[in-house]
Amino acid sequence: MGNCWISGTSSIYRMSSNAKPESPKFQSHVMRDKEKEDSRLPSNPEEVEDLRRDTATNPLVAFTFNELKTITGNFRQDNVLGVGGFGRVYKGFITEDLREGFQQPLQVAVKVHDGDNSHQGHREWLEFFFLFRGHLTAMSDVYSFGIVLLELLTGRKSLDKSRPVREQMLADWAAPLLTHKKKVLGIIDPRLSADYPDKSVQKIAMLAHHCLNRNPKARPLMRDIVCSLEPLQLPIDLPSTMAINP
Repeated sequence: MGNCWISGTSSIYRMSSNAKPESPKFQSHVMRDKEKEDSRLPSNPEEVEDLRRDTATNPLVAFTFNELKTITGNFRQDNVLGVGGFGRVYKGFITEDLREGFQQPLQVAVKVHDGDNSHQGHREWLEFFFLFRGHLTAMSDVYSFGIVLLELLTGRKSLDKSRPVREQMLADWAAPLLTHKKKVLGIIDPRLSADYPDKSVQKIAMLAHHCLNRNPKARPLMRDIVCSLEPLQLPIDLPSTMAINP
């Protein structure tokens, strides 16, 4: 069964009803835990089902595979909005005859993860992400820029099926290594022959890590990315004999 979820806000909340803060320090700890939980989307059918049942705090809707076929017109090719390394995104409509509560056709986007190439969640399970209204944002560009940074660091393509299965998806393969200062140096493009400042590479890797955050709100703004990259530029030394005209 495919699953989608919908929420009126941009975040999905999953809170424990018996968590009662007793002090400002405890309350701060609870808020930090909640923020971590908010940034993590469910990655397997059991978690999706748990969220669906928790209707008091999560107005979620689970869709079956057949319903998704109806929404997307049986995944028609002319309904494809885009194709990326993780799979395809289809446009579609949810009507009242499909689910009660929708007074008018609601235009949505359904993201279908490629079960053969993506290692997110269970390999045997195709994850169907219900993206509310399907709007692309500036944070989508930030994610794409994170992929570009990975390509520059590693010299690899974002999707390369000629590599071993676990290394075909660049983001899936490299992401766990980006926060490890020593490990990240092991995935740098060997054609660079280690001719680079280690600290600069590590800073770029950490920046890519933030750009690829699954929570769009946690990704940096492009202007902040530029500010982070500018100091890493190597100075260009002009020959002393070069004449510079005023």
